[in-house]
Amino acid sequence: MKPFIVLLFATAAVAQTKTPSGVVVSGSYAASTGSIVSVISPGMRGEGITGAPYSALEVTENVQTLADGTHITQPFAKTMYNRDSQGRTRIERTFPLPPGAAGSVDTGPNVIEIHDPVAGVQYTLETRDHKARKITLAPPAQAPAPITPPTVASDPQSKPQLARLSTFVPNDQRQRSEISTESLGTQIIEGVTAAGSRTTVVYPVNFFGNDRPITTVSETWTSPDLKLTVLSKNSDPRSGERTTRLTNISRAEPDPFLFRVPSDYEIVDAQPPRVVR
Repeated sequence: MKPFIVLLFATAAVAQTKTPSGVVVSGSYAASTGSIVSVISPGMRGEGITGAPYSALEVTENVQTLADGTHITQPFAKTMYNRDSQGRTRIERTFPLPPGAAGSVDTGPNVIEIHDPVAGVQYTLETRDHKARKITLAPPAQAPAPITPPTVASDPQSKPQLARLSTFVPNDQRQRSEISTESLGTQIIEGVTAAGSRTTVVYPVNFFGNDRPITTVSETWTSPDLKLTVLSKNSDPRSGERTTRLTNISRAEPDPFLFRVPSDYEIVDAQPPRVVR
């Protein structure tokens, strides 16, 4: 059965570049259908960031501990990232095979995405069929004009309305979660300086129907030079412990050939999916 690819394009590329996250890459291999599902988001791993070339291999692992102490380790897609000084990126994912399938975690389906903000195009390479799905990127959105607030001094009827709005209290008496964040300083990770922070969230009793408080902890280490998260750790008693790290980081300029469609690929124009609001 031939794989199919579902593309989801986000429009908040600028916001993602300002606050890069190491948990934006996702993908799965559906064992029941033998198909690839890939979520692609412009801004992922810093498309459009210039002057900060790098190459790295991202590895994600999830370890779940059962009630009897059994540990289940689940590998996720291994992802190779390349970004040049012009902000072009190449993302190559190798998906693990489903449990019981012949082969190793490195022999699963392969998906390659090339994002070229210079040419204004994005390609998804289908390695089995040697086809390149081409999508023309929309130009960057213009900042909206500032909205001048209405003058209310000359309208006596507007003052009581503004007063009522300012004293509105949501009718939600449920106890809220407690969130705390602390700085972890800086350290060298894979040869680059990264700043760390830890966020702890405590969900009170009955927040999810739970009879005890639930505590989750997220640790993030971000490189200010590369504008990337190089290491993230997430601990949640409901799903286990997930670690995502960039390895083999190189800050050399990648080969320009990586950002081009191979000559033996057929380029097929594709339309981006419609956004349902």
